Amino acid sequence: MHTAAVRRLTKDEHLSAEFATTWPQYDLDEKTRALLAYAKKLTQEPSMMEDSDIEDLRAAGWDERGIYEATALVSFFNYSGRIEAAAGLPRDQIPEGAKFPEATAGKPTVSVRG
Repeated sequence: MHTAAVRRLTKDEHLSAEFATTWPQYDLDEKTRALLAYAKKLTQEPSMMEDSDIEDLRAAGWDERGIYEATALVSFFNYSGRIEAAAGLPRDQIPEGAKFPEATAGKPTVSVRG
């Protein structure tokens, strides 16, 4: 799932899962490199994030919306990955029967009237 997101971002369908750790070796544009460095720090050292990390993204060409969306996406993947790891689940798989009624198609279980 994570590699698929990076493939969409870079428009390179040939990236493997190893890209997550080998990206510094690739010839990447400044904007992509800044985003990946930001994502790495947010993932590995979230308590060390500083205003300068956001300034680095802006300097590389990221606008406020892009920064917000990237932060949300990285945070979501970190969150879901930690749930999987803590539960001992295989990566990117939800156990059968763990489907939340709120997320299933069909009639809503609660009716709200304004």
